[in-house]
Amino acid sequence: MHNPASRADPAAPCRYWLALHPDISRPIGGVKQMHRFAEALTACGREATLLQDSASFHPGWFDSSVRTEALTKWRTRVDLSAKRDVVVLPETFLPALESYRPGLPKIVFNQNGSYSFGADLTKLAQSPTEVLRLHRHPELLHVLCVSQHDEQLLAKGFGLGHDRVSRIVNAIEIELFHPRGSKRPQIAYMPRKNGRDAAVVAALLEAQPWWRGWQLVPIHNQPQAEVARILQESLVFLAFGHPEGFGLPLAEALACGCALVGYSGLGGRELFALGAEHGVALEVSCGDWLGFVEAVAAFHRSLQKHKSEVLAALLAASKQVRSCYSFRAMQQSVAVSLPNWEARSRDLMGSIAASG
Repeated sequence: MHNPASRADPAAPCRYWLALHPDISRPIGGVKQMHRFAEALTACGREATLLQDSASFHPGWFDSSVRTEALTKWRTRVDLSAKRDVVVLPETFLPALESYRPGLPKIVFNQNGSYSFGADLTKLAQSPTEVLRLHRHPELLHVLCVSQHDEQLLAKGFGLGHDRVSRIVNAIEIELFHPRGSKRPQIAYMPRKNGRDAAVVAALLEAQPWWRGWQLVPIHNQPQAEVARILQESLVFLAFGHPEGFGLPLAEALACGCALVGYSGLGGRELFALGAEHGVALEVSCGDWLGFVEAVAAFHRSLQKHKSEVLAALLAASKQVRSCYSFRAMQQSVAVSLPNWEARSRDLMGSIAASG
């Protein structure tokens, strides 16, 4: 069997330090994916450690046994070298790039292109000009992202080019998120993002004359196993997340055999496109409440007239998304990208170390 680690350069045994603080217990997809990225690096023969407020902290809502270290301890380490050690920063840490252990090469793991200018979308964390400047900082080796949309945004919009940007497959737990048992006339949704839209659409749906027999089930701060159970019982997932760097709930819902209706968040366009290939996904413009109602009504009619065909299409979409977004696919995408930035690390950081 092919080992993805064989694609990586054995002459560059880098150690990766992934900034993941402060310690937050509530479910945040980006936190879980930082763990998964560390696992992929480890599977590729690299040493990967999460930097946390407390080394013993674990979010608790997903499984992971990634190596961890307290940030305060790491800051006092004297064995770090620009020739070996690489710091991985979330996109929201970009303002700290120059002060986060100066002299060490950096990678930005951008899980939401919309947060590149700050996570608070009502104001700028830094001027756009300063953000673009930092993306060209000599210590920044590479920028990683998790969707086709953000790959184009960073490579073309930011002008970084495809040699400095790589898209990493965003993995879902296919052993957990998969079809199981029979479906109910049930529609799942997550009210955490754009809760006002979710509440309005829920009320509009419940007011429809054809709604009788259907049920809406919110998913909010529940363990992954419970999320999977709800999705496995549901026929439709309403998506209210916008903006999204990828949209893990979209992928998990498709994997569990749900049709998708709602916002792609831009990053989720590829998932809506995948579902649309099987006729089980319809993207709705942000704020188009009537679009939700009409899409669900159309699905209701299709289910009444062609139930077996609809269920078969949901299974086909599930099979495809579980193949495209598995951990194996993520690991392979990391293995393919590793040589790009590790070669740059040897060339660029060698000169930085010499000048320091």
